[in-house]
Amino acid sequence: MLLFLLPVCAPLVQSVFGSPASDILTASTPTNSTILEFGLASTSAFDTCTDISLCRTQYTIVWSSLITIFACVWTAVHRNVPEPAREGKSQFWRVVGRVLEAAKIVVVTVLAPEWVLAWALRQRLNAREVGRKLENARVEAKGEWDATQKELNDMMLGRREEEAPSLTSTSAEWTARHGFFVTMGGFHYYRDGKPRHPLSPEDIVSLVKSGDLVPPTDEEIRNLSQSDMLSKMLAVVQTLWFVVQVIARRIEGFPVTQLEIMTLAYTTITVAMYVAWWDKPQNVGGPLRVAVKQLPWSGLVEEMEWYGRIFYVIAGWQDGLVDMRKKRRVPTFYGGNSSYNDNNVLRADVLALFSAMVFGAVHCAAWNYAFPSHSEKSIWRISSLAIVVLPAAMLVPVLVMLADKLPDWVILETALSVMFALCAPLYVAARFLLLALSFSTLRSLPPDAYRDVQWTLRIPHFT
Repeated sequence: MLLFLLPVCAPLVQSVFGSPASDILTASTPTNSTILEFGLASTSAFDTCTDISLCRTQYTIVWSSLITIFACVWTAVHRNVPEPAREGKSQFWRVVGRVLEAAKIVVVTVLAPEWVLAWALRQRLNAREVGRKLENARVEAKGEWDATQKELNDMMLGRREEEAPSLTSTSAEWTARHGFFVTMGGFHYYRDGKPRHPLSPEDIVSLVKSGDLVPPTDEEIRNLSQSDMLSKMLAVVQTLWFVVQVIARRIEGFPVTQLEIMTLAYTTITVAMYVAWWDKPQNVGGPLRVAVKQLPWSGLVEEMEWYGRIFYVIAGWQDGLVDMRKKRRVPTFYGGNSSYNDNNVLRADVLALFSAMVFGAVHCAAWNYAFPSHSEKSIWRISSLAIVVLPAAMLVPVLVMLADKLPDWVILETALSVMFALCAPLYVAARFLLLALSFSTLRSLPPDAYRDVQWTLRIPHFT
């Protein structure tokens, strides 16, 4: 629905980047006929665009890019389950909290899409593993239940095994979709009719082993999802249309702006997010209640200083520092990994860093584009190259940790010095520079950048 609220921001964008073409048409009369010429911001484009129907404006370039980025991010991100309703908290504040949560994730995704992709990959790998553990626990519980029933029937009733009732034999299987639902906080512990805290994957595995929890069906999980197919379809159409336009401009030989190149990079990485979260329910309104007499003890959570926590957040190990019994819901970027040295985190980091290199390589497509100044071109080239090289440098300690060939203290020292102390700040600086240049270069575009692709001349039709 927010896609339809974006036009409200149009006047603000217009005031920053100039008026639409219809407001800056000027008339001149070199002969007896009147020719309407399209004035372009700080460029002499009269030789290129002499007809408003053949041109586009700064406003349309910015608007098309921003709406595509927002559509990609909004539909790609699958948030975790919010906290359940509590006494004394009105529906209004619950809605406000969810909107702020969604806004926070959108902002983080725009500023650091590679890190959000790493979160998605961690959650996918953990969901698959949790699904397998839950299914093994179900099979184990089923075997114990069936053995107990057979023994009772043989001793007391003498009934045949196939006639013995078995509750667990009729329960559905646990799948990766269930694993996603568990890692995103889909089960919540209730006591005395009140919500207490979300259940961790370890809690759910223990409950399944004890026979206290059976899985909901895939259909039931899909019904909990509140994803809007219309908004998804509109986002897909908008994204595909933008990509086709960029390709068509290159075929026609028209320039593509730096902002459009950045938007194209966002489309590639958000597609990777959507694939990683393919089986994850989207926009679940609340968790399922689990009421049991006693939960198994899952151990203590490691305490750590603030600077260590920052490094763990960057590396994706923060899940091991989460104590679910002190939370009202799972954290925003919780991926379901309870142990920071699990290989799932490292595998996700490897895939995310490779994706970040692709994300940076797309920016390199504007290497030889026209820039308002030589310094801006140099900054773009250096920054584009940096967001390709720096992820490769960060990949080295991750691969070393994944191979597990060196002592732990050497691994952690390398990771801290290379990934945290050097590469990460430089990468963030390069990303902000590219973001700033994407907008600053709009002040002086080449004349052909305002020419629009004439689709009616390219589509076969009868005249």
